Amino acid sequence: MFSYRFFLKQAWNITKRYRYLWFFGLFASLIALGGEYQIISQGLNNNPGGSFVSIGVFMLYNLFNPSFYAGIGSLAASNPAALWSLITALLLALALIIIMVYLAIVSQAALVEHSAQIILNKKKKIGLSINEGLASGRKHFWSLLGLNISGNIIITFSFLIISLPLVFLFITDTSVLTLAYILLFVIFVPISLSIAFIIKYAIAARVLENLSFVAAMEKGWKIFQNNWLVSLEMSLILFLINFAVGIVTIAVISLFFLPLLLLSLQLYLPLLTALSFILTLAAMLVAASIFNTFQISTWTNLYIHLQEKKGLSKLERIFQRQR
Repeated sequence: MFSYRFFLKQAWNITKRYRYLWFFGLFASLIALGGEYQIISQGLNNNPGGSFVSIGVFMLYNLFNPSFYAGIGSLAASNPAALWSLITALLLALALIIIMVYLAIVSQAALVEHSAQIILNKKKKIGLSINEGLASGRKHFWSLLGLNISGNIIITFSFLIISLPLVFLFITDTSVLTLAYILLFVIFVPISLSIAFIIKYAIAARVLENLSFVAAMEKGWKIFQNNWLVSLEMSLILFLINFAVGIVTIAVISLFFLPLLLLSLQLYLPLLTALSFILTLAAMLVAASIFNTFQISTWTNLYIHLQEKKGLSKLERIFQRQR
């Protein structure tokens, strides 16, 4: 029998028993498509694509802005040492971003592959390691990078279209533009959600079946087409769990680490202040790592099941009982 409880319970057991997966969960959480509910929140906040896209737009704007190059030329003439320091800092930041993207993609592949191995081995605890995960993840780096970038481009483009009426609303306030915004939101948010689900299934298809980019996308589309309601319900369940995890994390920080921070600030103790910040950051990172491991394990388990047969959503089961 198809049961969300079964998938969630198995994913939680994997998360508890194989704690080395938290390492991959931490880095995989950096990928924008980690949660479909972010698409809705971005739309409601009129923030297409999130902070990474905002940074990208800012960089592109400066690349085509003549005053940007004029400022660089002026800095080079007046203070060459400061210019070289700025270039060095930018190169180091770029290197850090590349490393983080690499680890995020590799970790995503490792989580999918190792979760699937654990699921298919049923109750037997198998010997897996971080090194094995990194090695298996490297094999799928370019394909998964392409899938993630493709999904982000389409989703970002959708939200840019949604935002166009808002831009014109600053110039002229008309009911037509408001209606256009509502219609575009209703059209493109479901499209963005669909793309997020398709990419999620395509990533699993690529990692677990070694399909090509096109074949993985076709497989992702096929599974989503046959199970769009199951995908939506699972996403909603994970959203609620994520919300609960966030509340618990904030409560822990507020009860234990925030008083420590306030005390350190009142007593002017820099070391205690630094310790409270480190503990707060550690709590947030551990929570993100655990939840992302749990989430990817859940979706991997669902993908394995949906390959074999169509899932039956909760709504469909309710309507069947009423007949």
